[in-house]
Amino acid sequence: MQDNIRGLVWKLIDTDISIKKTLSRKIINVRSLAKHIIATQKLNTSIDSVISAIRRYEINTKKSEDTHSVHNVLRQARVATRTKMSTLLLKRTDLVKTKLGRPDKLMDFQGHDVIRVLEGSQALTIVIDQKNFDKIKAIFPKDLLLEENKKVGLIEITYPRILKKTPGVFATIYNELAEHNISIIDALISSNEHILIIDDEKLLKAFDLIYNLCKN
Repeated sequence: MQDNIRGLVWKLIDTDISIKKTLSRKIINVRSLAKHIIATQKLNTSIDSVISAIRRYEINTKKSEDTHSVHNVLRQARVATRTKMSTLLLKRTDLVKTKLGRPDKLMDFQGHDVIRVLEGSQALTIVIDQKNFDKIKAIFPKDLLLEENKKVGLIEITYPRILKKTPGVFATIYNELAEHNISIIDALISSNEHILIIDDEKLLKAFDLIYNLCKN
């Protein structure tokens, strides 16, 4: 039973960035947090068992053998934004892939045009500058177009190579955005490059949150 309580408490803390922050900064009352967890999760257990789990979480975190912490990785990351972007969501068919061809042949890369292709098993998303939206859209049959969005922006994060040895980096960013009610429309991860597609209206807020994570 005690192991079950500990596992539940640790999972709650791991997935709640605000609790993790306040615990790490020693600005939260552990007993109050335990009461909150018992109430919100409707646990039939003693407050002492939850307090014990919280304190063991702190000890376990301090004793982690990971050479590189999430904080260390984020502090070395570079963050940039691209505004005035758009997306096309298309059915993933042979026709679409044939018409797409080589993306670099469709754009003026000398003029710093942007195109990204995010491919899933059933559909693929093309991310392009707004100025090229109509040109690229016209290439594909209308019946293969699932969705379009002309009001998005990109957040591009470049991590150090130690990212691959550091679990929890992406979860930290996603939790931070979720805490502030910011949805990620789509995302692309390639090696140490991470691209997030965000609604135009929330792009600046999302950038500020991620930038502060990386620099504080």
